[in-house]
Amino acid sequence: MSKKILVVDDTVDTRDLLHLYLKTAGYTVFMAADGGEGLYQAKMDEPDLIITDINMPNLDGFAMIRELRGSEYFANKPIIALTAYGEEQLEKAREAGANEAITKPMNLEELVELVNSLLQST
Repeated sequence: MSKKILVVDDTVDTRDLLHLYLKTAGYTVFMAADGGEGLYQAKMDEPDLIITDINMPNLDGFAMIRELRGSEYFANKPIIALTAYGEEQLEKAREAGANEAITKPMNLEELVELVNSLLQST
């Protein structure tokens, strides 16, 4: 059974691109358009790993990560944060509870390698 990944990003093109790369790598991929929808999808689908953008409407990635980390089920699940806004946000994402934080645009092959690595260590 393939591992499940939740991709949370308000940009349709980013969600679609990540979906394509991760599905090609053999993962089952679920998607959400903002942090609120991401929390709902996470609770419904119980993914093995979450990739989330930071800057989103309604509920940003920082708040979503903190909320997930407060849940027993997601306390130790790998979370990768993505941002187009540089080092300061990368550090804030890690402080919120992300395992890794990456700037956009990201190298998709390296992202898939990171996903593989994080899932092997869980």
